[in-house]
Amino acid sequence: MMKGQKVVCVNDKVEPEIRALYDQWVSQGAVYVIRDVLLAQNRKGEWGEVGLLLQGVVNQPQSIPPYQERSFNSERFRPIEDKALNEELERTQYAEIRK
Repeated sequence: MMKGQKVVCVNDKVEPEIRALYDQWVSQGAVYVIRDVLLAQNRKGEWGEVGLLLQGVVNQPQSIPPYQERSFNSERFRPIEDKALNEELERTQYAEIRK
């Protein structure tokens, strides 16, 4: 998954104690656009999870360093196949790498 890509939420289930940490939550079946992909912590506080930040969904930062915004596990989402969009994203990211 990459920044700018459209994804659909396939799992919005969460324990109440985890949900309480978020200002906004995702909805199963809803389509989102990824605004950032980052290394995140799992529920045990261990690093290694792929986290997604989504356009239109903003949450408070975590209370521990590096104080990044709370993200959503990428496993909750599936990419929406849009060939033209994916090709444009790949060209844009390739151009950024070459800078």
